[in-house]
Amino acid sequence: MALQAVARVAHRGAASTDNSGDGAGILTQIPQRLFHREAYRLGLRLKPGQPFGVGAFFLPPEHEPLRRSIRLVEKVLERNGIPCLGWREVPIDPAALGPLARASPVPAIRQVFVGRPFTAQDDDAWERALYLARRDMEREAEAAGFAPFFVCSLSCRTIVYKALLTGAQLPVFFPDLRYPEYESAVALFHQRYSTNTLPSWPLAQPFRMIAHNGEINTLWGNQNAMAAREADTPSPIWGHDIERLKPVIAPGGSDSAGFDNTMELLVRSGRDPLHTIMMLVPQAWERYPDVEPAIRDFYRFHAHLTEPWDGPAALAFTDGVIAGAATDRNGLPPCRYKVTRDQLVVAGSEVGLVDLDPRDVVESGRLG
Repeated sequence: MALQAVARVAHRGAASTDNSGDGAGILTQIPQRLFHREAYRLGLRLKPGQPFGVGAFFLPPEHEPLRRSIRLVEKVLERNGIPCLGWREVPIDPAALGPLARASPVPAIRQVFVGRPFTAQDDDAWERALYLARRDMEREAEAAGFAPFFVCSLSCRTIVYKALLTGAQLPVFFPDLRYPEYESAVALFHQRYSTNTLPSWPLAQPFRMIAHNGEINTLWGNQNAMAAREADTPSPIWGHDIERLKPVIAPGGSDSAGFDNTMELLVRSGRDPLHTIMMLVPQAWERYPDVEPAIRDFYRFHAHLTEPWDGPAALAFTDGVIAGAATDRNGLPPCRYKVTRDQLVVAGSEVGLVDLDPRDVVESGRLG
């Protein structure tokens, strides 16, 4: 359904005259059946039923820089006590790309399988360990001059498949997405329209937690405020490790990437995604009498902690457990939703994203 939907929002994305897209992708839960099968085929150190996480990487295509990049990832994982179970070269079909995208050049797309650290008591702690490890990788790869080096996702719950293409090209480029064993209860989809940055492989969406349609008009203020807070961010969750997470917002990213960086820090620090979205994208509450007192107090309290990321913005978000969608208080980008009898929720920029029998729809509407 997500592949059908992302192909149907082509008019909201962008592509050059040769049909090289600005970037498209999907974010899903890790397809357990597919990856256990692949691990067995590749002879990886993954036992049947063993919990595992997956990292998805864009790495240098040349042999020696690729080898050194893989070694860097393995060293960081080892240093953080995260077992490396093996690597997988992601099957791709470059013929699906437009000529400009093929000339970009195409990065080496790899996945690493990781085990649960001995120190992680639950999946939240596991996600925090992977978050810290990813930030170490990014910093060390930049110091070593590896390019490209981009971690699309590194999680025990979710995985990202994205590329510099259009939504319709996505399942052709990634054969994984066509396997019936690819199962997920959650899927975020997006095709990008580059506005404040040029198209590139890393800036294709979704990011690690969000897909964003629109623009963040308050971006400079949001970024500067986040940078100013970094000098005073004590945390019982992170302790001294908080220094490894700075800068929170990676330089050179888009407005969507900066929002994703901020949301990731807040969620990994203990807030759930709904709490975080309400903090960062509050509704118009100050002068509206119909806002419930408890919700008004929530917004009043958090206004002292962070300022709004104002749009126009329509956002889809997930941590692999909770999935949702929201619009900012300007309400400009549309986001329509339908709920079916079997509790499937579909939300996106317009009606008709996926084929649903109208007799099965029990609720529909527009986010406001």
